[in-house]
Amino acid sequence: METSVRPSISIVMPAYNEKDNIEQAVRSAYSVLGDTCDDYEIIIVDDGSTDGTSEILDKLTEQMPNLRVIHHGTNCKFGRTLRDGIAAARKGLVFLTDSDNPIDMEDMKKAIPLMKEYDFVNGRRLAREPSVKRIIYTAVYNMMIRALFGLTVHDVNFSYKMIKRELLQKMNLHSNGSFIDAEMLIEAKRLGARICEINIMYYPRVLGESTLASPSVIIKILYEMLIYILRRILHLNRSPKS
Repeated sequence: METSVRPSISIVMPAYNEKDNIEQAVRSAYSVLGDTCDDYEIIIVDDGSTDGTSEILDKLTEQMPNLRVIHHGTNCKFGRTLRDGIAAARKGLVFLTDSDNPIDMEDMKKAIPLMKEYDFVNGRRLAREPSVKRIIYTAVYNMMIRALFGLTVHDVNFSYKMIKRELLQKMNLHSNGSFIDAEMLIEAKRLGARICEINIMYYPRVLGESTLASPSVIIKILYEMLIYILRRILHLNRSPKS
């Protein structure tokens, strides 16, 4: 009888002032990974939290040998935090999600069989944000990204992404802000990766406060989008002509 090979997985979660959510997020990930594979790790990048998140994480590392915590001395923002987590990942598959429990961690397993055929599995929210403002922002942003970069995915910024580590290592990621989600998908497409999108139930934040829909974050996304476009144009212009 053929034995199926269990995958090796890194779960990467950025965290900033998530004292009300972080322990549940880590324990859920730990439970699901222990059930799913033999070779795994959880990497939490604490982005300069000031609310006690750091202390909770340090206590959890004493209980969980597969938990690794990276502490930023100051707040470096979402994109830089995610990039640091990706750089630290050592397993074959890397699963990216947030530390405010936006998904049922059991749903991570849905992406695993698809990784035999695809290089990048992106989640699409089945439920939406309760805020009308965020629904509009998200819809407009997704349409803009699809139109500008030719992506076919419908939910660029959803915190459910499973990516082969070898693909991540080839990506040229620069974003420090929330454009990082789009940048990963755009880079994957540029590299010829096979991308799949699946429906996943989304659970809006119950505890703590999100800052990802603030005007400053939106301005930063648009700025980094422009920088990405200019960088690609410059790169194409410098490439040797055949």
